[in-house]
Amino acid sequence: MSINEKATVVIGAGMVGVSCALYLQRAGHRVTLVDAHAPGSQTSFGNAATFASYACIPVNHPKLLKSLPGLMTGDERPLSISPLYGIKMLPWLIRFLRHCSRARVDETIAGLGALLRESETAALDLFQDVGGSDLIRRDGTLYLYSTNAALSAAQADIRRRREQGVRITDLGPSDIQNLEPHLNSGFAGGILYDDGFHLLSPQAMITRMTERFVANGGLWRNERIKSIDQQYADQVSVRGETQSFKTRQVVIAAGAWSTQIGGGLIDPLPLETERGYHVMFPNDAALLTRPVGLADAGLYISPLADGLRAAGTVELAGLTAPINQRRLQYIRRMVKRALPGSGESGSTWLGFRPTLPDSLPVIGRSTRHRSVIYAFGHQHVGITLGGITGKLVQQLIDHQRPQVDLAPYRPERFSR
Repeated sequence: MSINEKATVVIGAGMVGVSCALYLQRAGHRVTLVDAHAPGSQTSFGNAATFASYACIPVNHPKLLKSLPGLMTGDERPLSISPLYGIKMLPWLIRFLRHCSRARVDETIAGLGALLRESETAALDLFQDVGGSDLIRRDGTLYLYSTNAALSAAQADIRRRREQGVRITDLGPSDIQNLEPHLNSGFAGGILYDDGFHLLSPQAMITRMTERFVANGGLWRNERIKSIDQQYADQVSVRGETQSFKTRQVVIAAGAWSTQIGGGLIDPLPLETERGYHVMFPNDAALLTRPVGLADAGLYISPLADGLRAAGTVELAGLTAPINQRRLQYIRRMVKRALPGSGESGSTWLGFRPTLPDSLPVIGRSTRHRSVIYAFGHQHVGITLGGITGKLVQQLIDHQRPQVDLAPYRPERFSR
Protein backbone atom coordinates (compact mmCIF):
# COMPACT_ATOMS: atom_id res chain seq x y z
CA MET A 1 0.00 0.00 0.00
CA SER A 2 1.32 3.44 -0.93
CA ILE A 3 2.08 5.72 2.00
CA ASN A 4 2.08 9.50 1.72
CA GLU A 5 5.63 10.86 1.74
CA LYS A 6 4.62 13.26 4.53
CA ALA A 7 2.92 10.66 6.73
CA THR A 8 4.31 11.05 10.26
CA VAL A 9 3.39 9.58 13.63
CA VAL A 10 4.36 11.30 16.89
CA ILE A 11 4.29 9.09 19.99
CA GLY A 12 3.76 11.12 23.16
CA ALA A 13 1.40 14.02 23.86
CA GLY A 14 3.35 15.97 26.44
CA MET A 15 4.87 19.36 25.67
CA VAL A 16 7.65 17.85 23.55
CA GLY A 17 5.41 15.58 21.49
CA VAL A 18 2.67 18.13 20.87
CA SER A 19 5.28 20.73 19.87
CA CYS A 20 6.78 18.24 17.41
CA ALA A 21 3.32 17.54 15.98
CA LEU A 22 2.54 21.24 15.49
CA TYR A 23 5.86 22.14 13.85
CA LEU A 24 5.65 19.13 11.53
CA GLN A 25 2.05 19.97 10.65
CA ARG A 26 3.08 23.54 9.79
CA ALA A 27 5.68 22.11 7.40
CA GLY A 28 3.05 20.14 5.51
CA HIS A 29 3.28 16.75 7.19
CA ARG A 30 0.19 14.60 7.71
CA VAL A 31 0.64 13.97 11.41
CA THR A 32 -0.98 11.46 13.75
CA LEU A 33 -0.41 12.16 17.45
CA VAL A 34 -0.67 9.11 19.69
CA ASP A 35 -0.62 8.65 23.46
CA ALA A 36 -2.13 6.25 25.97
CA HIS A 37 -3.13 9.24 28.11
CA ALA A 38 -4.83 12.58 27.57
CA PRO A 39 -2.53 15.31 26.18
CA GLY A 40 -0.48 17.02 28.86
CA SER A 41 -1.76 14.75 31.64
CA GLN A 42 1.47 12.98 32.59
CA THR A 43 4.95 14.44 33.28
CA SER A 44 4.03 17.76 31.64
CA PHE A 45 1.09 18.14 34.03
CA GLY A 46 2.75 18.24 37.42
CA ASN A 47 5.96 20.23 37.07
CA ALA A 48 6.73 23.60 38.63
CA ALA A 49 5.31 25.31 35.49
CA THR A 50 8.43 27.46 35.07
CA PHE A 51 9.78 28.32 31.64
CA ALA A 52 13.37 27.85 32.70
CA SER A 53 15.50 29.30 29.91
CA TYR A 54 18.19 29.72 32.59
CA ALA A 55 18.35 25.99 33.49
CA CYS A 56 21.73 25.11 31.98
CA ILE A 57 23.25 23.67 35.19
CA PRO A 58 22.57 19.90 35.27
CA VAL A 59 21.97 17.59 38.21
CA ASN A 60 25.38 16.16 37.33
CA HIS A 61 27.88 18.17 39.33
CA PRO A 62 31.44 17.66 40.61
CA LYS A 63 30.16 18.22 44.17
CA LEU A 64 27.74 15.32 43.81
CA LEU A 65 30.52 12.72 44.12
CA LYS A 66 31.17 13.70 47.75
CA SER A 67 27.50 13.59 48.73
CA LEU A 68 26.59 10.28 47.06
CA PRO A 69 26.90 8.07 50.18
CA GLY A 70 24.39 10.22 52.04
CA LEU A 71 21.94 10.09 49.18
CA MET A 72 21.78 6.32 49.50
CA THR A 73 20.67 6.44 53.13
CA GLY A 74 17.74 8.85 53.29
CA ASP A 75 14.90 10.50 51.41
CA GLU A 76 14.81 13.73 53.43
CA ARG A 77 17.13 15.44 50.95
CA PRO A 78 16.55 17.21 47.64
CA LEU A 79 18.02 14.19 45.83
CA SER A 80 17.71 10.64 47.10
CA ILE A 81 18.39 7.18 45.73
CA SER A 82 16.49 4.09 46.78
CA PRO A 83 19.16 1.64 48.02
CA LEU A 84 17.55 -1.38 46.34
CA TYR A 85 16.91 0.42 43.08
CA GLY A 86 20.37 1.97 43.30
CA ILE A 87 21.87 -1.51 43.08
CA LYS A 88 19.68 -2.33 40.07
CA MET A 89 20.64 0.86 38.27
CA LEU A 90 24.32 0.71 39.20
CA PRO A 91 25.57 0.61 35.56
CA TRP A 92 23.53 3.74 34.83
CA LEU A 93 24.78 5.45 38.00
CA ILE A 94 28.39 4.75 37.00
CA ARG A 95 27.77 6.41 33.62
CA PHE A 96 26.01 9.30 35.36
CA LEU A 97 28.91 9.81 37.76
CA ARG A 98 31.39 9.82 34.89
CA HIS A 99 29.55 12.92 33.67
CA CYS A 100 30.13 14.67 37.01
CA SER A 101 33.68 15.72 36.12
CA ARG A 102 34.20 19.43 35.59
CA ALA A 103 35.00 18.98 31.89
CA ARG A 104 31.92 16.87 31.14
CA VAL A 105 29.60 19.07 33.19
CA ASP A 106 30.82 22.05 31.18
CA GLU A 107 30.02 20.14 27.97
CA THR A 108 26.50 19.56 29.25
CA ILE A 109 26.14 23.23 30.20
CA ALA A 110 27.15 24.22 26.66
CA GLY A 111 24.72 21.70 25.15
CA LEU A 112 21.81 22.83 27.28
CA GLY A 113 22.71 26.47 26.77
CA ALA A 114 22.56 26.14 23.00
CA LEU A 115 19.00 24.80 23.20
CA LEU A 116 17.86 27.19 25.91
CA ARG A 117 18.94 30.27 23.96
CA GLU A 118 16.50 29.27 21.20
CA SER A 119 13.78 27.94 23.51
CA GLU A 120 11.68 31.04 24.15
CA THR A 121 11.23 32.07 20.52
CA ALA A 122 10.28 28.54 19.44
CA ALA A 123 7.84 28.03 22.32
CA LEU A 124 6.16 31.45 22.18
CA ASP A 125 5.57 30.97 18.46
CA LEU A 126 3.34 28.03 19.41
CA PHE A 127 1.87 29.44 22.64
CA GLN A 128 0.75 32.69 21.03
CA ASP A 129 -0.57 30.94 17.93
CA VAL A 130 -3.00 28.89 20.06
CA GLY A 131 -4.18 31.91 22.06
CA GLY A 132 -2.22 30.97 25.16
CA SER A 133 -0.97 34.40 26.17
CA ASP A 134 -3.44 34.53 29.07
CA LEU A 135 -1.73 31.47 30.58
CA ILE A 136 1.70 33.18 30.70
CA ARG A 137 2.94 35.31 33.64
CA ARG A 138 6.12 37.35 33.21
CA ASP A 139 7.48 38.43 36.58
CA GLY A 140 10.85 36.71 36.53
CA THR A 141 11.83 33.77 38.72
CA LEU A 142 13.49 33.95 42.13
CA TYR A 143 16.15 31.50 43.30
CA LEU A 144 17.04 31.78 46.98
CA TYR A 145 19.75 30.58 49.35
CA SER A 146 19.32 30.04 53.08
CA THR A 147 22.91 30.70 54.12
CA ASN A 148 25.80 32.88 53.04
CA ALA A 149 27.89 29.75 52.61
CA ALA A 150 25.38 28.29 50.14
CA LEU A 151 25.16 31.58 48.25
CA SER A 152 28.94 31.81 48.07
CA ALA A 153 29.24 28.21 46.86
CA ALA A 154 26.74 28.93 44.08
CA GLN A 155 28.70 31.82 42.56
CA ALA A 156 30.63 29.67 40.09
CA ASP A 157 27.40 28.23 38.66
CA ILE A 158 25.77 31.67 38.58
CA ARG A 159 28.76 32.87 36.58
CA ARG A 160 28.37 29.94 34.17
CA ARG A 161 24.71 30.80 33.64
CA ARG A 162 25.67 34.37 32.80
CA GLU A 163 28.25 33.07 30.34
CA GLN A 164 25.39 31.23 28.59
CA GLY A 165 23.56 34.53 28.14
CA VAL A 166 21.18 34.34 31.12
CA ARG A 167 20.18 37.74 32.54
CA ILE A 168 20.49 37.63 36.33
CA THR A 169 20.00 40.25 39.05
CA ASP A 170 21.69 39.68 42.42
CA LEU A 171 19.42 40.13 45.45
CA GLY A 172 20.03 40.79 49.11
CA PRO A 173 17.62 39.96 51.97
CA SER A 174 15.79 43.30 51.73
CA ASP A 175 15.37 42.92 47.94
CA ILE A 176 13.77 39.52 48.47
CA GLN A 177 11.34 40.91 51.05
CA ASN A 178 10.39 43.77 48.76
CA LEU A 179 9.61 41.39 45.92
CA GLU A 180 7.87 38.69 48.00
CA PRO A 181 6.89 39.99 51.46
CA HIS A 182 5.21 36.71 52.50
CA LEU A 183 8.50 34.81 52.36
CA ASN A 184 10.47 34.02 55.48
CA SER A 185 12.85 36.90 56.14
CA GLY A 186 15.78 34.59 56.89
CA PHE A 187 17.13 34.06 53.39
CA ALA A 188 20.76 35.13 53.05
CA GLY A 189 20.34 36.23 49.45
CA GLY A 190 19.44 35.08 46.01
CA ILE A 191 19.08 35.93 42.36
CA LEU A 192 16.30 36.96 40.02
CA TYR A 193 16.21 35.33 36.60
CA ASP A 194 14.94 38.45 34.84
CA ASP A 195 13.59 36.69 31.76
CA GLY A 196 12.01 33.77 33.59
CA PHE A 197 8.26 33.28 33.25
CA HIS A 198 5.77 30.59 34.09
CA LEU A 199 2.56 29.01 32.85
CA LEU A 200 -0.56 29.21 34.99
CA SER A 201 -1.47 25.72 33.78
CA PRO A 202 0.86 23.63 31.59
CA GLN A 203 -1.92 21.15 30.88
CA ALA A 204 -4.31 23.89 29.73
CA MET A 205 -1.63 25.16 27.34
CA ILE A 206 -1.03 21.68 25.93
CA THR A 207 -4.78 21.12 25.59
CA ARG A 208 -5.07 24.28 23.48
CA MET A 209 -2.10 23.21 21.39
CA THR A 210 -3.68 19.81 20.76
CA GLU A 211 -7.03 21.37 19.89
CA ARG A 212 -5.33 23.62 17.34
CA PHE A 213 -3.47 20.62 15.92
CA VAL A 214 -6.75 18.72 15.44
CA ALA A 215 -8.57 21.77 14.07
CA ASN A 216 -5.86 22.08 11.43
CA GLY A 217 -6.39 18.51 10.27
CA GLY A 218 -4.12 16.53 12.58
CA LEU A 219 -5.25 13.16 13.90
CA TRP A 220 -5.28 12.47 17.65
CA ARG A 221 -5.43 8.83 18.76
CA ASN A 222 -5.70 7.64 22.35
CA GLU A 223 -3.62 4.48 22.00
CA ARG A 224 -0.84 2.69 23.84
CA ILE A 225 1.97 1.86 21.40
CA LYS A 226 3.47 -1.60 21.77
CA SER A 227 6.07 -1.76 19.00
CA ILE A 228 7.58 -0.11 15.95
CA ASP A 229 8.29 -2.64 13.18
CA GLN A 230 10.17 -2.30 9.92
CA GLN A 231 8.13 -2.43 6.70
CA TYR A 232 10.64 -1.13 4.18
CA ALA A 233 13.84 0.93 4.22
CA ASP A 234 11.75 4.12 4.33
CA GLN A 235 8.64 2.92 6.14
CA VAL A 236 7.67 1.48 9.51
CA SER A 237 4.54 0.15 11.16
CA VAL A 238 3.59 1.62 14.53
CA ARG A 239 1.53 -1.03 16.35
CA GLY A 240 -0.81 -0.16 19.18
CA GLU A 241 -3.09 -2.26 21.35
CA THR A 242 -6.08 -1.77 19.06
CA GLN A 243 -4.79 -0.20 15.84
CA SER A 244 -1.65 0.21 13.77
CA PHE A 245 -0.25 3.03 11.64
CA LYS A 246 1.99 2.69 8.60
CA THR A 247 4.18 5.76 8.29
CA ARG A 248 7.24 7.24 6.62
CA GLN A 249 8.62 8.50 9.94
CA VAL A 250 7.81 8.14 13.60
CA VAL A 251 8.91 10.55 16.32
CA ILE A 252 9.37 9.04 19.76
CA ALA A 253 8.58 11.69 22.38
CA ALA A 254 7.19 9.40 25.08
CA GLY A 255 9.40 10.67 27.88
CA ALA A 256 10.47 8.09 30.45
CA TRP A 257 8.62 5.35 28.54
CA SER A 258 10.33 6.00 25.20
CA THR A 259 12.70 3.03 25.25
CA GLN A 260 10.02 0.57 26.38
CA ILE A 261 8.50 0.35 22.91
CA GLY A 262 9.24 -3.01 21.30
CA GLY A 263 10.17 -3.98 17.75
CA GLY A 264 13.95 -3.73 17.91
CA LEU A 265 14.30 -0.42 16.07
CA ILE A 266 15.21 1.67 19.13
CA ASP A 267 18.85 1.91 20.12
CA PRO A 268 19.79 0.61 23.60
CA LEU A 269 19.87 4.11 25.08
CA PRO A 270 20.58 4.47 28.83
CA LEU A 271 17.30 6.17 29.73
CA GLU A 272 16.32 6.38 33.39
CA THR A 273 13.64 8.23 35.29
CA GLU A 274 13.83 10.87 37.99
CA ARG A 275 10.74 10.73 40.13
CA GLY A 276 9.47 14.22 40.93
CA TYR A 277 6.71 15.19 43.33
CA HIS A 278 4.37 18.09 43.88
CA VAL A 279 2.06 19.24 46.66
CA MET A 280 -0.74 21.76 46.06
CA PHE A 281 -1.75 24.50 48.49
CA PRO A 282 -5.12 25.39 46.93
CA ASN A 283 -5.84 28.57 48.91
CA ASP A 284 -2.37 30.16 48.84
CA ALA A 285 -1.69 31.31 45.27
CA ALA A 286 -1.89 34.96 46.39
CA LEU A 287 1.13 34.53 48.69
CA LEU A 288 3.56 34.78 45.75
CA THR A 289 3.66 36.76 42.53
CA ARG A 290 6.29 34.64 40.77
CA PRO A 291 7.94 31.18 41.08
CA VAL A 292 10.42 30.92 43.93
CA GLY A 293 13.17 28.31 43.83
CA LEU A 294 14.58 27.10 47.13
CA ALA A 295 18.15 26.11 46.36
CA ASP A 296 18.73 24.20 49.59
CA ALA A 297 15.43 22.31 49.37
CA GLY A 298 15.59 21.42 45.67
CA LEU A 299 12.11 22.61 44.82
CA TYR A 300 10.09 25.50 43.38
CA ILE A 301 6.95 27.11 44.74
CA SER A 302 4.80 28.55 41.95
CA PRO A 303 1.50 30.49 41.95
CA LEU A 304 -0.80 28.76 39.45
CA ALA A 305 -4.41 29.03 38.36
CA ASP A 306 -5.51 26.35 40.82
CA GLY A 307 -3.36 27.30 43.81
CA LEU A 308 0.22 27.33 44.98
CA ARG A 309 2.26 24.38 43.73
CA ALA A 310 5.42 23.14 45.44
CA ALA A 311 7.21 20.89 42.98
CA GLY A 312 10.60 19.32 42.62
CA THR A 313 13.15 17.13 44.38
CA VAL A 314 14.71 14.11 42.67
CA GLU A 315 14.18 10.50 43.65
CA LEU A 316 15.82 7.62 41.80
CA ALA A 317 13.51 4.67 42.42
CA GLY A 318 12.15 3.63 39.02
CA LEU A 319 8.73 3.69 37.39
CA THR A 320 6.88 1.16 39.53
CA ALA A 321 7.70 1.95 43.17
CA PRO A 322 4.79 3.40 45.19
CA ILE A 323 4.58 7.06 46.16
CA ASN A 324 7.11 7.92 48.84
CA GLN A 325 5.07 9.71 51.51
CA ARG A 326 8.20 10.97 53.23
CA ARG A 327 9.05 12.97 50.12
CA LEU A 328 5.66 14.67 50.30
CA GLN A 329 6.11 15.40 53.99
CA TYR A 330 9.52 16.89 53.23
CA ILE A 331 8.00 19.22 50.63
CA ARG A 332 5.29 20.36 53.06
CA ARG A 333 7.89 21.17 55.71
CA MET A 334 10.04 23.14 53.26
CA VAL A 335 7.05 25.19 52.12
CA LYS A 336 6.02 25.98 55.70
CA ARG A 337 9.58 27.05 56.46
CA ALA A 338 9.73 29.36 53.42
CA LEU A 339 6.14 30.61 53.63
CA PRO A 340 5.05 30.63 57.28
CA GLY A 341 1.60 31.90 56.30
CA SER A 342 0.80 28.98 54.02
CA GLY A 343 -2.29 26.97 54.83
CA GLU A 344 -3.42 23.39 54.48
CA SER A 345 -2.01 21.32 51.66
CA GLY A 346 -4.23 19.63 49.10
CA SER A 347 -3.65 17.22 46.25
CA THR A 348 -0.31 15.54 45.59
CA TRP A 349 1.35 14.10 42.50
CA LEU A 350 4.21 11.89 41.38
CA GLY A 351 5.71 12.17 37.89
CA PHE A 352 8.61 10.72 35.94
CA ARG A 353 11.28 12.86 34.31
CA PRO A 354 13.17 11.12 31.46
CA THR A 355 16.90 11.43 32.11
CA LEU A 356 20.05 10.30 30.33
CA PRO A 357 23.44 10.05 32.09
CA ASP A 358 24.75 13.35 30.70
CA SER A 359 21.48 15.28 31.38
CA LEU A 360 21.11 16.13 27.69
CA PRO A 361 18.14 15.02 25.56
CA VAL A 362 18.50 12.73 22.59
CA ILE A 363 17.41 14.37 19.34
CA GLY A 364 18.29 12.43 16.21
CA ARG A 365 17.64 9.39 14.05
CA SER A 366 17.80 5.82 15.24
CA THR A 367 20.88 3.99 14.02
CA ARG A 368 18.64 0.96 13.42
CA HIS A 369 16.11 2.58 11.09
CA ARG A 370 16.24 6.07 9.66
CA SER A 371 12.45 6.46 9.85
CA VAL A 372 12.65 6.48 13.67
CA ILE A 373 13.46 9.87 15.22
CA TYR A 374 14.18 10.43 18.92
CA ALA A 375 12.96 13.44 20.91
CA PHE A 376 13.18 12.55 24.59
CA GLY A 377 15.36 12.76 27.70
CA HIS A 378 14.63 16.40 28.60
CA GLN A 379 14.81 15.73 32.38
CA HIS A 380 13.70 18.91 34.22
CA VAL A 381 13.17 21.15 31.19
CA GLY A 382 10.61 19.49 28.92
CA ILE A 383 8.19 22.43 29.16
CA THR A 384 11.04 24.80 28.28
CA LEU A 385 12.64 22.75 25.50
CA GLY A 386 9.48 21.35 23.89
CA GLY A 387 9.16 24.09 21.29
CA ILE A 388 12.76 24.13 20.13
CA THR A 389 12.85 20.32 20.07
CA GLY A 390 9.76 20.31 17.86
CA LYS A 391 11.37 22.77 15.48
CA LEU A 392 14.62 20.79 15.34
CA VAL A 393 12.77 17.51 14.70
CA GLN A 394 10.92 19.14 11.79
CA GLN A 395 14.19 20.46 10.34
CA LEU A 396 15.83 17.06 10.75
CA ILE A 397 13.00 15.21 9.01
CA ASP A 398 12.83 17.75 6.19
CA HIS A 399 16.62 17.65 5.66
CA GLN A 400 16.97 21.33 6.55
CA ARG A 401 19.95 22.77 8.34
CA PRO A 402 19.02 22.71 12.05
CA GLN A 403 19.16 26.07 13.83
CA VAL A 404 21.05 24.34 16.67
CA ASP A 405 23.91 21.93 15.98
CA LEU A 406 22.50 18.48 16.85
CA ALA A 407 25.89 16.85 17.52
CA PRO A 408 25.66 17.05 21.37
CA TYR A 409 22.26 15.29 21.33
CA ARG A 410 22.93 12.51 18.82
CA PRO A 411 22.06 8.97 20.02
CA GLU A 412 25.46 7.63 18.91
CA ARG A 413 27.17 9.50 21.76
CA PHE A 414 26.40 6.64 24.15
CA SER A 415 28.28 4.09 22.06
CA ARG A 416 31.62 5.78 22.86
